[in-house]
Amino acid sequence: MPAFYDSHCHMMNLSHPNLTAMINRTFNDAMPRVVIKLFKYLNELPLVLKLLIWLLLFLPLLIILTLAVLVGLVVLLLLIIPSTRSALIGKYKESMANIMNLLAVMETDIGDCMIQLEEELRNKYEAEGGLTLYGESGQKVYDKIVMTPLIMDFGLKNYQHSKSPYKVRWKPIVAQIEDLCLGIRDYNLYRSAYIKSASGPVPPPLFEIHPFMGVNTWNYQLKTFPTRNEGYTSFLEDLLDKNFSEFKNDTTPEMRRYNLSRRDWSTFNGNIESIGSHDFAGIKVYPPLGFNPWPEEGDGYSSSQDMQGECEKVHYLYGFCIEHNIPLTAHCSDGGFLVDKKYREFTNPTKWEKVLQQKQFEKLRLNLAHFGGVERVDWRDKVADLVLKYENVYTDISYQGVDQNIYGKLKLFFDRYDASTRSRLLRKIIFGSDFMINLQDIETYGTYLQYFADTKAFTLEEKDLLCHTNAMRYLFLA
Repeated sequence: MPAFYDSHCHMMNLSHPNLTAMINRTFNDAMPRVVIKLFKYLNELPLVLKLLIWLLLFLPLLIILTLAVLVGLVVLLLLIIPSTRSALIGKYKESMANIMNLLAVMETDIGDCMIQLEEELRNKYEAEGGLTLYGESGQKVYDKIVMTPLIMDFGLKNYQHSKSPYKVRWKPIVAQIEDLCLGIRDYNLYRSAYIKSASGPVPPPLFEIHPFMGVNTWNYQLKTFPTRNEGYTSFLEDLLDKNFSEFKNDTTPEMRRYNLSRRDWSTFNGNIESIGSHDFAGIKVYPPLGFNPWPEEGDGYSSSQDMQGECEKVHYLYGFCIEHNIPLTAHCSDGGFLVDKKYREFTNPTKWEKVLQQKQFEKLRLNLAHFGGVERVDWRDKVADLVLKYENVYTDISYQGVDQNIYGKLKLFFDRYDASTRSRLLRKIIFGSDFMINLQDIETYGTYLQYFADTKAFTLEEKDLLCHTNAMRYLFLA
């Protein structure tokens, strides 16, 4: 039977994300810098001017306060109505349950998390023989799920700006890699103690797992273009050579698939030094954490040397990916793990357009993840344009399936195109779940898959394109 591909997911624990940076980011958003500057400026004015300004501000502040009281009264009245109160409380409880569920998953061992996912899916689909998709033409069964956990480089760029006595000065990606690889090992070693089958012996593993290496070029230097000397130096060339040098020898999709699948993770010894070529299936970049796809003037670099250094590094990264045929997945929505407002600009698909417009980079095998996001129609249009224009550019629909209605909205988007263009676009769309992040808005991984399996927005053949054929082409050059 064919494999079902979840080409965008995450496996991490609570030690991996840069939580303090994200909390600080939230507070900075709540209090815009212009307001902070205004208060500082007012503080320096003479007392008479201060009093005059506050008197002028008093009337609008009084109006705002009155409106706030009125809104509060309306909310209070709504809470008095039993049906409304029950609905609001139910919504609150649902949100809290989702958050607690996400925290529980991130707190548990990664290997056990994978085992629990398999338990859930086998209980759901065992009677059908595997994950089953439905359509008017019948149904299609998949007995294996290929997952590509995307590692995110949470290395810090501006920790020195923190006013806290103690600072998070680094989030070593080495620890993430070791945790994830140990999790894959433990999944393979210990699943037989938990996975039971009513029909006989323990079945083979449901999941085939191929991680993506997280890369933020800012955290590395080039040997040919050193720009900084901040303690221990890691070189981008060494990272890519160690983990992807043998990709160059994969001349067929079958060879790439074989080389990735033959790794026996049950023998992993916990040492990152034992990881090499074909232990990762591709590379993940995450602009909201500071990766800039196309550095240029106005991007906030402290010096022209820093900007030029980043240009050299991203050029090297793209050239290496093209030469070795490495799939590159890039976060492309305006949500996610945001550290600085500027990085939302880095995430804009127009940045990737500038990359692809360069003759030497137009063949980059690129997945612009999240299809621009649900709310950013302009980003979605731009992503679709790039997907249609460039041979090796794809997009995935990860996270969006937390809402059952999104597939109908996607169908309406695709139906805007003529039949030929629609067909070409659908051959570039990849299924992704964004597990475990999606647990903020959905109860379980199985529920997310079930929404996709049951939707009538796509035909069975179109679903198979998204979760199998297109993913194979993106991941394995097929």
